Amino acid sequence: MRAVRITAPNEATVLERPDPQAGPGEVLIRIERAGLCGTDVALFRGTMPYLADGRTTLPLQPGHEWAGRVVSVGERVTAIAPGDLVTGDTFIGCGTCALCTSGRHHLCPDHLELGVLGQLDGALAELLVVPERAVHRLPAGVDADLGAMVEPASCSLRGVRLTAVGPGDRVLVWGAGTLGMFAALFAADSGASVTVVARRESDRRFASDFGLATRDPADLGDERFDVIIEATGSAEVTQRLLDDATAGARIALLGVPGGDVGLPSGRLIALDATVHAVLGGSADIDEAARRFATLGDTVRRLIGSVITLDDVPRLLAEGLPRATGAGPKTQIRF
Repeated sequence: MRAVRITAPNEATVLERPDPQAGPGEVLIRIERAGLCGTDVALFRGTMPYLADGRTTLPLQPGHEWAGRVVSVGERVTAIAPGDLVTGDTFIGCGTCALCTSGRHHLCPDHLELGVLGQLDGALAELLVVPERAVHRLPAGVDADLGAMVEPASCSLRGVRLTAVGPGDRVLVWGAGTLGMFAALFAADSGASVTVVARRESDRRFASDFGLATRDPADLGDERFDVIIEATGSAEVTQRLLDDATAGARIALLGVPGGDVGLPSGRLIALDATVHAVLGGSADIDEAARRFATLGDTVRRLIGSVITLDDVPRLLAEGLPRATGAGPKTQIRF
């Protein structure tokens, strides 16, 4: 099979690798669509925090946003069958510890992350092997294009659900990238009034085309919000989140900064605010996929660029494209 391999910081190539085989409890999938993520770029550049603290090492095969068709299954696989269109969880726990058995496998001390942590080969390849417990069948009406966005959508959905967004809430979303747009769309679908903050006029215009209010950061003024969702990973934004918060505000952190940025604990206490840090969306994968079944046409507009596997090394080096007026997500068509 052909696969992308990051061999060292700022070095990636497409090469031939042996076809993987499904072992007991595993599923072999032929990838149809995969998404590129900022995490993949950080791994390529050598700036991803897991590399800095030694939790992961290069070389590795990246890719954790994907959808594909099941080719074969190993022994003891019972819920997934050849021909199923599926996506999967990034986080794969041991399956037996208290965290795994309570549905929090993303916190398992021995967990792996597909294409990110534990040298588990990712989805930027023609074939992928995943344990059955991490495979999710896509519902009717959700094709591979949409299925490859379920993983980032699940992270945003978890942030919206943790902050208990509902009718009447005033929600401020920082960032009009993939995570920010999903958070804004899910919050609006929950009946909230949503404002998206973005520095670039083209990003604000893109968000406004979905019926969302938008602001330049310099134009926020004195308005205050009940829920604030940070989806940029910017240290500057994280440090100023409370400037726009009501008392009792609920805050979700979706963006991943390069390091600790320092939250103002005194002000958090004074506002009686609640902060939810979102590592992943494992618990919300199936719900995100179900919502795609009704929001599909809207969600599909987030796909801005479609490339081939051969284009991946160049785009990792250049940075992910964002054409004016186009969606933030870059996908690979196999």
